[in-house]
Amino acid sequence: MRDIGQKLRRLLFVVPYVAKHPDGVPVEELARRLGVDRDEMVAELDLLTQVGPPDGDPGEYLLVSVEDGRVFVDLPHRLTRPLRLTPAEGCSLLLGIRALRQRGVVPFDTSMAAAEKKLLGALGRDAREAETLATGTVVAEPDTVVSGHLRRLVTAARRHATVEIDYVSASRHAAQKRQVDPYGIVHHAGEWYMVGHCHSRGDVRTFRIDRIAALAETSERFSPPAGFDLEAYRRERLYVPSADAVTVRVHLDPLAVTRVGATWPVGEVEVLDDGGAEILIDCEGFEWVTGWVLGFGRHAWIVGPEDARTAMRERLARVRAALG
Repeated sequence: MRDIGQKLRRLLFVVPYVAKHPDGVPVEELARRLGVDRDEMVAELDLLTQVGPPDGDPGEYLLVSVEDGRVFVDLPHRLTRPLRLTPAEGCSLLLGIRALRQRGVVPFDTSMAAAEKKLLGALGRDAREAETLATGTVVAEPDTVVSGHLRRLVTAARRHATVEIDYVSASRHAAQKRQVDPYGIVHHAGEWYMVGHCHSRGDVRTFRIDRIAALAETSERFSPPAGFDLEAYRRERLYVPSADAVTVRVHLDPLAVTRVGATWPVGEVEVLDDGGAEILIDCEGFEWVTGWVLGFGRHAWIVGPEDARTAMRERLARVRAALG
């Protein structure tokens, strides 16, 4: 009876303890904490998989799994039967899983195939109808080059491995070699982007993946900055212009570049040999860009297009009139 009580106390400890660790807990660590050997710990974890309501289905039980020597626990949200998926909802999920597998975005093909199999099992008698809907849906053929880059970049970001890329920017026709620490991958307005620290620029930059001509992982490793939020960066910094946007080229001399520091606006920046720089900024109207350039005085000017230069002259005329 005492052994049963000790086992119960161990199991009551395991569930909340492991559930607090999204990355899992090593089996050996649990066994050490609870004073049992590894085999006994594995047997007790197997017992946990049977915890659930007497008349419930598998969706209402604790999900306990051991992967690569680590224990994971997912708690059911409530002890009631999960909502059933309609055939259309099942079709949507099937298309999502198959699109990911085809694009190679997530390097877990076996796991994705298992997820698809579980989804069809969960749909039950509606699985055939969902399959029919999914099969009859036309999905655009993925770009094999981009999908290959995506797979390698996702893996590099997970490993914290620096990559070397040949990148063709909007301001240059020839590819430039760059070393980048990939913080993550984002999908924005129909395009895939790598966000990471560019060694050449010494700052966090965004790279459109379809502009990467070549890609290789290096042996260097990096530590992501504490508190970096990929989604916040995408929301605040990744700007995709509308069809009415105009690209303005601005020249900054070395003093203006120093004043900018790390607060460059979103755009393609080319650092010049004399320490100056030119930046391509997509604008919808010229009010903001003329004000930004005006703040640097004689140390920055608009190179083109002519409409933007005209807007700058008109703004300067208004400033002179206000001061006169």
